[in-house]
Amino acid sequence: MECQLKRRKCKEEFILIRLIHMKKFARILFLAVFLLTACAAPDAAVQETATEVEDTSTAVPTVTAAPTSTPKVSSEQQLTFWHPWTGTKAASIAALVEEYNETNENGIIVNVVAAGDEDFLISKIDIAIEEGTIPDLAAIPADYLRSLYTGQDVLAALDGFVNDPENGITEEEQRTIPTAYWNEDVLDGERYGIPAEYELHFLFYNQTWAQELGFENAPTSSEEFLNQACTAARYNASDADDGNNGTGGWIYNTDPITLLSWMQVFGGGEIPTDTQRGFSFNTAENQNALEFLRTIYQADCAWTGKEEIPYRYFSKRYALFYSGSTADWERQIIMDAIEGNSDDWTIIAYPGNDGTTIVNGEALSFGIFKTDPEKEQAAWNFIHWMVSEEVQQSLSEGTYSLPISLSVVQNMGDFMEENAQWQRMLTYLPLSKPAPISSSWKLIKNLLQDMGWQLTLYTVKAADIPTILEDLENLANEGINQ
Repeated sequence: MECQLKRRKCKEEFILIRLIHMKKFARILFLAVFLLTACAAPDAAVQETATEVEDTSTAVPTVTAAPTSTPKVSSEQQLTFWHPWTGTKAASIAALVEEYNETNENGIIVNVVAAGDEDFLISKIDIAIEEGTIPDLAAIPADYLRSLYTGQDVLAALDGFVNDPENGITEEEQRTIPTAYWNEDVLDGERYGIPAEYELHFLFYNQTWAQELGFENAPTSSEEFLNQACTAARYNASDADDGNNGTGGWIYNTDPITLLSWMQVFGGGEIPTDTQRGFSFNTAENQNALEFLRTIYQADCAWTGKEEIPYRYFSKRYALFYSGSTADWERQIIMDAIEGNSDDWTIIAYPGNDGTTIVNGEALSFGIFKTDPEKEQAAWNFIHWMVSEEVQQSLSEGTYSLPISLSVVQNMGDFMEENAQWQRMLTYLPLSKPAPISSSWKLIKNLLQDMGWQLTLYTVKAADIPTILEDLENLANEGINQ
C-alpha cells in the first residue's frame, strides 16, 4: 500500500476523511482507522484465593451474537479462565461468560476467575505453574505472556487455530487488527497469543478550564504544555480558595509508561528488544526529557497529591492535566457525576518540541495453556467468540474499552455520536506504540519509577541529571547480566 511508504500523506488523508459529515461518521471513521492501521509500521505476597467476580447491580449489555458453527469436541468440556479485570469490566466479562455457557453448541462451560489485578494474576499463574494447577486459558499482560513462551513450556501454539478455514481469523479480519499489536504475540514465526485488550496511555486535558485561562487549543509542544500547566498553577495560587494552593498544573506521575512517554517525545527512551546490545540511557535526548520534568516540578507547575487516584482532583480543577489511560475513562466520567463537574475534557498525546507526539499502549493477550487437544480446541472456541464483532461491540459500549478489531467501528455510529471524545481515543489506537515486551522491561520499569521519584527531590540540580541517567544505565545493564 502506497501510504505505508508515505506516512505524511496518510495523516493528510486521515484529516480529510475526518471532515466528512457526521451522519456518515461511523463508516468514515472505520475507513480512517483502517487506513491508519495500514500506515502503522509493524513491530515484530500472593493472594492465595482467587477473587470471583462479585455480584453487581451495574447494568451489563446482553450479547445477542448469532450462533456460529464451531468445531465439535467429543465431550462437554469444563474450562477455567483467569483474568485481571475488576469493576464494570469484570462484571461484563462475567455476563459474557454466562451467555456463552448458555448458548454455545458444544456444551462448553467456562468458569471465570477474576484475580483482582495484573500483579495478582501473574503471581497466581507463577504458583499454578509450580504446583501443576494451571488454568486452561487466561487474559495476560503481553510482556508476561512473552516471558511464559520464552521461559516456560506451558503455552499452546495458536497458529493452527488462527489459520483454521472454518473457525479461525481470516486474513481480511487480521488486517482490521492494529498490526503492531497483532504481531506482538508472535516470536520466531510461532503465534502463542492474540490481543484481548488495548490500554492506551495519554494525557487528560480540561478544555473548558484551559479556555477560561486563555488557551484556545491544546498544547502541541512540551513548551506549550509547561506554559499551560504553570498558568493553571498560578491561577489556583492566586484565587480566593486557599484550599487549592499548590495545585493546578499537571499531577506529577512516576508511572514507567508516563516517564517513557516523556523521554520518547524528546527523542529518547529507547528500550532495545535485544538486551545483548545493552542499554544507553545517558543521552542528550533523555537528559532534555529529565530536565523538563525537573523544571515543571520544581517550578510548582506539577504536584503530587495525597490521593493516589487523580479523578477527584481533575473534576475539582486541581489539575489541568493528568497522565491516564483507557482504563481511567469510565472512572473519570463517574467522578464527574459525583462532583457535579460539567467541564468539557479531552485526551491528548504527549507533546514534543519538534511536533513529535507519543501515545504508548499496553496489551492484554489471550493465551491457551497446554492441556490436551480437546480442551485447547474448546478454549480456542471461547476465545474466538470473545473477539467476535458482536462481543467486542458489547464490551466497548458497556465499558468504554477499545475493540480488538477496528471493523467493529462501522456498527457503533450511535455510541460514537453520544461519546465524541471516545472517538478521539479510538483514532489514537492505530497510531499508538506498544510498550516494550522484552524480558528486560520489568526491571526497567522499576528503575524508571525510581528515577522519576529522584527528580522530585529539590536537592537535585540540572547538573545531576547525567549522573541519574548513568546510574539507570549501569543498574539496567547489571540486572540483565545477572
